[in-house]
Formats: sequence, structure tokens, C-alpha cells
Amino acid sequence: MINKAVETENFLAASAESESIEIVDVQYVKEDGDMILRIFIDKDGGVNMNDCERMSRIFSAKLDESSIFSDPYVLEVSSPGIERVLKNEKAFKKFIGSKIKVQTFNPIGNQRNFTGVLLACSDGKIVMQDLTNGSVEIEIIEIKKANLEADF
Repeated sequence: MINKAVETENFLAASAESESIEIVDVQYVKEDGDMILRIFIDKDGGVNMNDCERMSRIFSAKLDESSIFSDPYVLEVSSPGIERVLKNEKAFKKFIGSKIKVQTFNPIGNQRNFTGVLLACSDGKIVMQDLTNGSVEIEIIEIKKANLEADF
């Protein structure tokens, strides 16, 4: 069965696209006894508070029409932030040259966690310059979690 975060992302994708907005990530989590639905959005040039407010109203209205959620939840719509999640080839390609952190499902050379510069992305694979082991090629389907790494 598809989880609520994925179902929500699929359900709202067309509404976001019609507003020139990309849904970067959706999280449905329990915090302090409340269910929180977090939707991270972006667009060319970045999103601002007005974009988040507008999309929150649009998403809320669409979700009220759906049967995805039967229990109460808190809706939060925000930008992906400085350490944004990277989930697909499009996202990886956008951030070639950036510092990233990757966790894989299975070890690659006895290592599951990699941090370094994203060098390339094509054919369902990324190539990064890992700080520990040098150049590493990782299939995107083998990535459990990936995000930009803040470089202060």
C-alpha cells in the first residue's frame, strides 16, 4: 500500500505545477501527539512567504476534497531549506557541483554514509567525490537518503 506522504505528493503535484511550483518533499510525521503534514516546495528563483501561504491555501482546499486523511493533521508548507532533500535525478542534476550527504541502503565498499561534492548525474546514477574514499558512483535507487550539506 502506498504511504500517505507519497499519495499526497502524487495527489497535489498537478496543483503545484499549475502554479509553477515543484513539490520537493512531503513528510507525514507524529510530533508531540499531533500528526504533521509537511510539504516542501520550490520554484525557479526560490520561494518566499507569499508562495508558501498561497500554496498552503491551495493544498488545504484540495486535501479537504480528498479522502487521503481521515484524522486531523497540521499542514505546514515551507521552502526546502539549506539542507534540502534530493530524491530524484532532476534534483541531483540541479545541484551538480554542490556538497551533498548520501546514505545508502546497502554498503558500498563497507561504507553507507558519504559526504562530498556531487560531480555528475545521469542514467539513474550519481558520481560524487567523497571526502573519505574519493570518487564514488551510486545508483539513485540505492540511495536511502540524500540532501545538500551546508558548507559554513
